[in-house]
Amino acid sequence: MNNRSNRIFTEVSTITVGWVEEPKPNNNRYNFFVGLRCRFFMLRSKTQPTSNLPREIIMSNQKHRLINQAILAIATTFGLFSASVANAASLNVLWYGQTDAYNAKMSQLAAQAPTFDPEGDGSLDWNLTIWNPQDPAPNFSDYDVFVIGTAVKVGNFFDFDSTGILNNKEAISAARGSRTFLTGQDADSHYTGSRPNGPLGFFVNAVNWAGSGEGMGIVALTDGVGPHHPISRDWWLNDRSFLKDELEGYVTYFDTDNVVIPTATSDFPVNAGLTTAGLSNWVTSSHAAFNKSIPGYLSINDAGSLPGYAVTIVTASEADGGTGGQETKSVPEPTSTVAIVSLAIALFKCKRRS
Repeated sequence: MNNRSNRIFTEVSTITVGWVEEPKPNNNRYNFFVGLRCRFFMLRSKTQPTSNLPREIIMSNQKHRLINQAILAIATTFGLFSASVANAASLNVLWYGQTDAYNAKMSQLAAQAPTFDPEGDGSLDWNLTIWNPQDPAPNFSDYDVFVIGTAVKVGNFFDFDSTGILNNKEAISAARGSRTFLTGQDADSHYTGSRPNGPLGFFVNAVNWAGSGEGMGIVALTDGVGPHHPISRDWWLNDRSFLKDELEGYVTYFDTDNVVIPTATSDFPVNAGLTTAGLSNWVTSSHAAFNKSIPGYLSINDAGSLPGYAVTIVTASEADGGTGGQETKSVPEPTSTVAIVSLAIALFKCKRRS
């Protein structure tokens, strides 16, 4: 055979894998894109030596190598795609601000949140936004969860101003979703960066659970240490509070260090990694409690020293719900998965026919 023969060259170009978050973060959906381009071209070589094999065999071998490369590229793409999906889960967290010291401490908590994974089934990153009372109201529907800390004014750490919450009752109510977490515990006061079975784990579970429902979840810590106490800010039952109609007549204020996780809720994801001992003995673990007969809510932590009352209540219909974010964050888009698998199958069939 002469050296002026046709030869087949193949090129598999760059594989691109990634995701694009939709404009409204509370939708918690990611549009995945995968780019895989294979280019085939003929190139006439004037100088390259050729094999003594028949031209048909050379072309067949080149075709098989091309298909093998394409299948390998698709498999790699799908593996990267699946791994990216698994690690992409996050929450858009809106936190009601207080002092600079308080905001800095809660930012530290947000950075530490992904490290708490007691079940080993994955954690969530928090995209934290601090909303201070003097700031313009945010678009609440942009967030997965709204966190309202302990409502007291004491020292240089707590300086709760309920103005922003009370002035935006309608907007908060409109964005409010399917999950609400209310507690008499002041976990932000006791958070030190350690104690996973304590304030850290309690906080992470609360935010992740509330943010994993539909719409904007709510996490609200105690609104004081007693009605009309000098350091309390008493916003829960204010006429302009979005919680008043639900809580009125069901809240009592008292101090306790005895918090009990009921057997019935001990296996709920919202209590993962926590124990009765871990939630108790914080040198006053809770400052408020809820009558367990409150409609629409379920106790996940009881007040051990006050029968019939709960330290923490959550939306009853969602109480056993997960803490892993929206489902669309943890699985690939069906159309993308089908397209990748279908392409691989088609190439494999092509290889067999050849």
